[in-house]
Amino acid sequence: MKQLSQIIRRLAPKKDIIVESDVTVYDVTAFAGEIDLEPLAVIKWAPMWMSRAERLLIYTLTFTLRPSRYLEIGTFQGGSALVVNAAMDALGSDGRIICVDPEPRIAPENWQKIERRASLITGYSPEALPQAVDVAGGPFDFVLIDGDHTYNGVVRDANGVLPYVADGAYLLFHDSFFVDVARGIRDFARQNADQLVDFGSLTREVTFQKSAQGELVRWGGLRMMQVRRYK
Repeated sequence: MKQLSQIIRRLAPKKDIIVESDVTVYDVTAFAGEIDLEPLAVIKWAPMWMSRAERLLIYTLTFTLRPSRYLEIGTFQGGSALVVNAAMDALGSDGRIICVDPEPRIAPENWQKIERRASLITGYSPEALPQAVDVAGGPFDFVLIDGDHTYNGVVRDANGVLPYVADGAYLLFHDSFFVDVARGIRDFARQNADQLVDFGSLTREVTFQKSAQGELVRWGGLRMMQVRRYK
């Protein structure tokens, strides 16, 4: 029988995986052997207006948080859904992906990659959210909000999703550096301070775009919060 110090159990979604490693001599090769980089290829080719850090972070958050029901408000060409799907595949997860967008433009060949676990709802948030949670089969535990980038749109989407998320769910906002989005996130956090933990911005890469008036506009950024309904 192996010594207890030589066996490390790593929690997996459906079972414990036994990793044999002699920790007494700092043998970490067993952990490195588990790493498969092939699923990360999607980060390079997925059609999405996100930086390398943002793509990596969405994959990493999905892989580490292991959501059962993922919702994204604002899908466009489906890039973020493809990244989340790849992470779920790598986990061996049966997680669901629900995409809400009034005018989605997902290429058929990309939709085929995710359709076994994904559902697309063509409509606006928050009006489409009751249907979204019904299709998902329960409240969401991970949400990406990347829809209407106006101040009112951000506040509406964020407040609108709260009734449809589980306690402990994570909310991820894209383009948190854009001024109107930043204001919307700030006020949403203030209005719901009794049930939110704000982790702040998780990325630092900024994209600059020159406006018609010649001003530099900041885009990008991922900011995360967790819903905690204290009783």
